Amino acid sequence: MRPYCRKPAQRTQTAEIYSLLLITAVAALFFWPVWIAGHTFPQGGGDLWGQLYPVWNYAAQWIRSGIFPLWSTRMLAGDPIIAEAQYGLLNPLNWPLFLFSPIPDKLVLLRGVFPLWWAGVGLYAYLRRSQLWGLHRSAALTGAVAYMLCDSFIIHLGHPQFNDAMSWLPWTLWAVECAARRARAIPLAAGALALIILSGHGQASLYSALAVGVAALWQLPAHDTRTSTKRGGRLFLVGLIAALLVAPALLPGLERLPFTVRGQTPTAERGGAQLTLNGLIDLVTPLYHGRGVRGSWLGWARMETGYIGLTGLLLAGLGLAASLKTRRAWFTLLLGGLAYSYARGYEGPIYPHLAELPIFAESWRTVRAIFVLSLALACAAALGMQALDATHRKALRCSAPVIGLLGAVLWFGAPGWLATVPAGAPQAQALTGLRLAAALCAGNALWYLIGSWRPALSRAGLLLLLITELVASGALVETEARAANPEPYADALAFLRSDPGWFRVDIDAAARGLWSPSGLQADGFDVPQSTGNPMDLQNALQFYWSIPDKGAPAYQLFGAKYIIVPKGAQPGGAGIWPVYTGNPWMDIHLNTNTLNRVWLVYETQSVADTGAAMLATLDPSFNPRRTAIIEQGPNLHGSGEHTLEVLAYGPNRTEFRIHTTETGLFVLSDTYYPGWEAHLDGQATPIYRVNAIFRGVVVPEGTHHLTLRYRPRAFKVGLGLASMAGILLMFLQTRRRNRRAHPDSASATPR
Repeated sequence: MRPYCRKPAQRTQTAEIYSLLLITAVAALFFWPVWIAGHTFPQGGGDLWGQLYPVWNYAAQWIRSGIFPLWSTRMLAGDPIIAEAQYGLLNPLNWPLFLFSPIPDKLVLLRGVFPLWWAGVGLYAYLRRSQLWGLHRSAALTGAVAYMLCDSFIIHLGHPQFNDAMSWLPWTLWAVECAARRARAIPLAAGALALIILSGHGQASLYSALAVGVAALWQLPAHDTRTSTKRGGRLFLVGLIAALLVAPALLPGLERLPFTVRGQTPTAERGGAQLTLNGLIDLVTPLYHGRGVRGSWLGWARMETGYIGLTGLLLAGLGLAASLKTRRAWFTLLLGGLAYSYARGYEGPIYPHLAELPIFAESWRTVRAIFVLSLALACAAALGMQALDATHRKALRCSAPVIGLLGAVLWFGAPGWLATVPAGAPQAQALTGLRLAAALCAGNALWYLIGSWRPALSRAGLLLLLITELVASGALVETEARAANPEPYADALAFLRSDPGWFRVDIDAAARGLWSPSGLQADGFDVPQSTGNPMDLQNALQFYWSIPDKGAPAYQLFGAKYIIVPKGAQPGGAGIWPVYTGNPWMDIHLNTNTLNRVWLVYETQSVADTGAAMLATLDPSFNPRRTAIIEQGPNLHGSGEHTLEVLAYGPNRTEFRIHTTETGLFVLSDTYYPGWEAHLDGQATPIYRVNAIFRGVVVPEGTHHLTLRYRPRAFKVGLGLASMAGILLMFLQTRRRNRRAHPDSASATPR
């Protein structure tokens, strides 16, 4: 009886499964502080907990009740969350989170881990299956590990929307290459490109899309003009369909941009976040400047590097040198060179010519484009591992002493390179990094020597060395131990929740380090502050921070019934006093001056613009209980009585029943923003900007039913364009089926 032998296809499939398991194991190993030590991603920095988690919880709450929220009532005086792509309401990777309310912390951590693993799988598939690459398994694994654990992923663990765009990039490059050659791949390529945009981080999406554009142009040249034209037509369809698919997120975002802090930042202040020449040393050892917020002596101006491990960098050099005559090496050099040049910002040759263009002008943190260099270096490292099979043994023997010499230079020259590093701990850290780099050079030189007579052993050793280096150097950079007392304000929360009223809760500026506004929002309270997002609405943010104190008349407009203050802090003015002092770190003060969230006034003062409205509203003599500052609206000079009943209040719709004895102005302490529509007794009626940032509707004498709905035109137009993408995809699919069903008629020519 013959022994059972697997077929070649079966063996290949099994080997691919083992490769994917290895990528999964490496990702799990990298996050050992999360699984074993109980660490979490930074609570005090990054977008994950401070900006995204409160919005995700809010969205999950309403989605589970059957309403998809386009607007949030939790932050400032309301925020159009559908218009801020970073919140990721349309990002499919977030949809599993919305099945839970509240969202478990462990699920959020898995959400942060996923992009790294997905990026590794994507680059492995691209390097293995792409016609441009077609590398061996060990080479593709090397590129996958180098990319998924590169510095750009690690320092953005608190910004998963950034990592999402990075993780979709290799998948999109592969899909675009396939689409250039085969029309049936157009939907996949368009979908992958759309997912990059829907990831939500504007800069990461822009830089990824530019990289995809470079790859698309690289696909155009062919042996004849007709083939090039066909490829161009297919790639044009990819871009068109992707643009239509992302319109529901892109158009509201473009509408929001001019109203944001980033959009209103003066051009003169848009600089400094660019790669400097001395930042290149971080490709060798990121410890020179330090990694993460805690480890960098540059603070928040820390370097964002293309670090893929020194082992990966040395392999990249070998790969480019050994493959310099190949098309894939030149593509790698082009992609990496453009990324580096763009990351240099105003000091580079590319960005100064783009800085005045829309989108580019608002994306001035050009250093973040360095992740495209990381991708190029990871691909080059894969070429280096591939070269261990093909490179002449003599070349490997010559490479080993060169790498050893580099290690000696790093070891003995390290003290002389520390002149620009501050004395003390930063210098010690930089010296340690340089010495570790020297030791790694020695290890690499050894494996290169081994590779001159045992290539398979050398490949395994270098891959293991790369994994060890990246895990050891990066696993603790952006994780931290959980707080000893995870719920220090449980008693204060219980007090606030015992009040069934409709109010906001504010945090005094001196208490923001004790209890964050985002924490209160995640716990279900409306807060008249933001989460620190640069895409916050500038007018609302400016108005809040322009109020001089909690006793000012303008502060009454926010409906902040309770104020969180440091322990023992004095009341903020007359009518504000402590009502809960049971917590050891903070107190809760009751603000008896505050207005309700809705009210009516019978006197108005009409002004020409928002600037004049802010001045009038911030005036100490302003009385918001009697008068409203209305922009280009009617002047009312009456008096009357009224009753208000709240029928519904949610993210997209509010309803009220109003009875008034005289014509008055209904005021809602929610942000005025395009897209809100008002109907009084079923008839459309205008919404006025009132008291600088709020909404108002004129209500005549009698009993009326008022409905406010958020129906942003940009979102509706975007949905229409997305449906057009669906129609176009169905047309392409039908055309392809017809061609397959009638191949002769498709190729026949009339006589």
